[in-house]
Amino acid sequence: MLETISPVLSLITTAAKAMHWFADLRKQTKGEVRALIEELKENSRLCFRAVEDGIAPEEIIPKFSTAVFDRLNESGFDFNAVKRKDIPLYEGMENTDLASWADKSTHALIESIYDKIKDIRSLHATSAKAKRRFGPRIINIHKRLLLLLRHARS
Repeated sequence: MLETISPVLSLITTAAKAMHWFADLRKQTKGEVRALIEELKENSRLCFRAVEDGIAPEEIIPKFSTAVFDRLNESGFDFNAVKRKDIPLYEGMENTDLASWADKSTHALIESIYDKIKDIRSLHATSAKAKRRFGPRIINIHKRLLLLLRHARS
C-alpha cells in the first residue's frame, strides 16, 4: 500500500521516520499546539499500522482520537498556530490528489483530517457488518497527515 503515498511524501514513508519528525515538531511547540501534535502523531501511528503492518482497518478505526481537536475547536483555537504559512506546491505534488492542497491554510488541512477521521468512525460504527472499503479512506487520512507533517516541519 505504500506505493499509494505520493512522491512528495517519500521522505517520510516509514513509521520510524514519521514518528521522529513528529517528535522533533513536538519539541518545537508548546501548550495546545503540542497537545494537538501528539494526537496527530498517535492517529498517524494508527494509519501506519494499517498501511505498513496490514492490520485490518476495522481494528484501527475505533482507536482514532479527536478529543484534543474537539476541545480546541470548541474553544475557538487558531489551528494555523501549527504553521502560519499556506501549504506550498511541493515538488512532485503537481499531479497527485494532494495538489489541491497547495495554497490552502494549515487550518483547512487540519479540519479536513479530523473531518475524515470522524467520517470513517461514523461509517464504521453504523455499518460494521456492511462491506465497506475502509482501506482507501485510511490511506487518504494517512496522506493528509503526512502532508501536514511535512508542511509543519518545513
